[in-house]
Amino acid sequence: MSTAADVDEKDAVKLASVAYAQSVRIPSPSKLQLQAAETMTEGAMLRLKEIEATINASGSEVDSIANELVPQLQKHTEQLTNVFALIDKMAEHIENVKTSVNKMEARLEAAEAANAGQLAKTWSSLTGLNKNTPAPETVQIVSVDDFFASLKV
Repeated sequence: MSTAADVDEKDAVKLASVAYAQSVRIPSPSKLQLQAAETMTEGAMLRLKEIEATINASGSEVDSIANELVPQLQKHTEQLTNVFALIDKMAEHIENVKTSVNKMEARLEAAEAANAGQLAKTWSSLTGLNKNTPAPETVQIVSVDDFFASLKV
């Protein structure tokens, strides 16, 4: 609580401050410079407030964009991962088809050679000079249905 003595002291300080301010004489060119500096300071403070508002607004925009885009990017990443897994399965299937085709070609060449050389075999069997030829590799038929059934990722 303020006492009467405290109030009187405050009033005395105010009066002394006003008297001192009146006793100090600032030349008018200095006053103009002070006013210009004050105006520039106020303008700078307003500009700083505008910059702060812009930063706050852009910060919330960045947050909202991140909240929208990050889940979409994660979804697309999962989709791409699935696509790459399908590509890997497709490459494996193509390799199986190549192997199967190569084996079929080898058997076809062997069959053609066997038919073309039938006379030589007959002659060999008649003369007793049988050459044992190895049995051809079994060919695995690659099913397209099995491939497409395996594509479930």
